[in-house]
Amino acid sequence: MPENRPPLSQREKDLLKRWIDEGVEWTVDWIDPAIYERTGGGEQWVRRLTFSEYVETVRSAVGVDIAEDAKELLPPDLRADGFSNTAYNLNVDMGHVTAYAELAAKIVEKLDLTALAHRFHEEPKFTDKDMGKLIEGMGKRLLRGPLSEEEVILFRGISTTVASAGGTMEEAVGYIAEAMLQSPRFIYRMEKQDGESVASRIDEYEFASRLSYAFWGAPPDEKLMAAADSGDLKDEGKLESQLYSMLDDPSAKARSLEFAYEWLNLGRMDSLQPSPEKFPDWDPELANAMRQETLAVFDEVVWSQGRPLTEVLNTQTTFVSPELAAHYGLRVKRGTETEEGTLRFDLSKNPARGGILTHGSVLTMGGDDAPMVTRGLFVLRDLLRGIVKDPPPCLDTTPVPSSPGQSQRAISEERIANNSCGGCHEKFEPLAFGLERFDGLGAYYKRDVFGNRLREDGEVLFPGEEAARPYSKSSQMMDLLAESDRVAETITWKLVQFVMGRPLGARDAIEIKKIFEEGQANGGTYKSLLIAIATSDLMRMRVGAS
Repeated sequence: MPENRPPLSQREKDLLKRWIDEGVEWTVDWIDPAIYERTGGGEQWVRRLTFSEYVETVRSAVGVDIAEDAKELLPPDLRADGFSNTAYNLNVDMGHVTAYAELAAKIVEKLDLTALAHRFHEEPKFTDKDMGKLIEGMGKRLLRGPLSEEEVILFRGISTTVASAGGTMEEAVGYIAEAMLQSPRFIYRMEKQDGESVASRIDEYEFASRLSYAFWGAPPDEKLMAAADSGDLKDEGKLESQLYSMLDDPSAKARSLEFAYEWLNLGRMDSLQPSPEKFPDWDPELANAMRQETLAVFDEVVWSQGRPLTEVLNTQTTFVSPELAAHYGLRVKRGTETEEGTLRFDLSKNPARGGILTHGSVLTMGGDDAPMVTRGLFVLRDLLRGIVKDPPPCLDTTPVPSSPGQSQRAISEERIANNSCGGCHEKFEPLAFGLERFDGLGAYYKRDVFGNRLREDGEVLFPGEEAARPYSKSSQMMDLLAESDRVAETITWKLVQFVMGRPLGARDAIEIKKIFEEGQANGGTYKSLLIAIATSDLMRMRVGAS
């Protein structure tokens, strides 16, 4: 056995024996190193609500918009493993504790407490029976599932204290609501744990909560809770009907755009500060216009056209502000204005643009000098799910600027030819060759400021294939990516990670493959993938908690 690790457990030995007895069949077509980059996976994490989930949960549960107060009081969520909803990084410190207490008080101040009480009890009184009924109803709605007898007794203690002090029913309801809004069951997405069992299924209320946050980024509504009450979520046909109904809710579109925002790290645009020497005409408003372009294109492909998700890479339609159109050098024509005030462009006759890789929101990740390194790594990791080692800590990674006779591609080719660097850089830098004509702010040129001729030909080596696929212009590169099963599978992994809120590992690979195949069989759309995730074992099973 490998050194420096404990011996196999009896359960692991039994699994190994069964695998051998059944014929030692591989579960994948080839040994994909990306699957084994993380040896774990499978576990479910206790998840704190993200900022957006908290705001939507409050709005959905009690009808109060707390967004501005929450933005002022709550610490920002930080990215980890490519997303800001990664559970292990959603810590709670004293800043959160204080903020949640203040926000709970502010929410209660905005509530009509009498109306809130009457939602769950027609004539509430200070009796154990009446208060128990009110607390059970309110708790089920705010805490996303039935309360235990112990929880009811604890919350009822608040009303008993208020009554003994001569307080009113409205005050009691306010204090109970404030306590619930600070409860771990409200702030976290908590699920019961089942000892050492790794094969049990979550209950219907936990499943309803997983579904609602996957589809809406918000808690179950009354219809979904009623389906959990009746057991309809156990019925395959009724569940499918429920899922399609959930996709018709406007919150489903908003949640999908949040996925795009996270996957492409569009929050990076808030801190974009290009060099004033290199880009003296930069307008900070362009950063938001670039982000909105990408979200509008994602919306168009996913919701207006219902096309496969990979087509965001080669779609021939874009939506830009007049200022961004001028920045891109697009000629404005009559009739291109949309209701949102942007300009709609058909790019079929503009081979330089088309798809999110030609958007400023993505191209600016290369920095002022538009290095091949950053763009190539994005294509490798976020589109091809390839892996490469991090550079040694002592290495100077400062981008090398262009100079007379040295374009960015020429500089890249020198690095690839270098024996010390080439072994790693040849895996990802050529993936950005088709983007050389776009500068650090996404403007398109055939020559750089030094007169160096810029190229757009190159090749893409897809993981698992023996030979690279050549292309002569960037539009062909976009088509290669959009038509690739590997890219479609990578986007599936990204969406599963966003839904599950945790890094994925080898234990997840078989189930993700099933999700991918089912999603592709139904068109490879966002909707088909989300439904495949929702009906998978990943969403249903209670696997060892961390």
